[in-house]
Amino acid sequence: MCQPKLWMRTFSLRSFLCRLELQCSSCTHTTYAYTAMDTCRSGQDLDDIVAVGEIGLDFTPWFANTTQERDEQIKVFIKKLEISKDLNLPVNVHSRSAAKVAIATMKELGIRQALLHNFARKPLVAMEGVQAGFFFSFLPVVNKNEQSKMNQIPLEHICLETDSPALGTDKHVRNEAGNIMICCDHIAKVKGISPEVVMEVTTQNALRLFSKLKT
Repeated sequence: MCQPKLWMRTFSLRSFLCRLELQCSSCTHTTYAYTAMDTCRSGQDLDDIVAVGEIGLDFTPWFANTTQERDEQIKVFIKKLEISKDLNLPVNVHSRSAAKVAIATMKELGIRQALLHNFARKPLVAMEGVQAGFFFSFLPVVNKNEQSKMNQIPLEHICLETDSPALGTDKHVRNEAGNIMICCDHIAKVKGISPEVVMEVTTQNALRLFSKLKT
């Protein structure tokens, strides 16, 4: 839901989404960020919005290969973080080749509630987020790096996700929300605990992070 013109169309579905026990988050692409700030802030009466995101930084060379481009992204990222603080909402952050900068920026702004979605950096970088109280989530596709992160990040800082319909276990097959159990089973295996424990703890983590889900 990156283009502002699509926001209200999505928000109009919120009553239907709530009946399905789904919730909305609000985001905007860098290209639209400055013109969208007023629209986002005017959404304060939309009580069903549970988070701002997904937002983040993309420092991959083919997307942002100059210092100017990266600095502009940081400026916009800060604006979005400030909106989350204004609305007292957590953020859902996805960064590419910029996790260390994203975490440092959030810490500098005093962000307390954040989910680092599809976190792909080294465990050492992840621990900086853990120390700040942030949460992490992983996809159904798990490699050795993900296993190492799952093992080091405390379960109390992990949430479950699939990022469907993309990034499933088979790139030729549509990812489905039901594949969340694959994530659950991976975490249980790596940590040597039961899937039931993973489900219980990560559910409580999600309720702590997205506090509006409790109401």
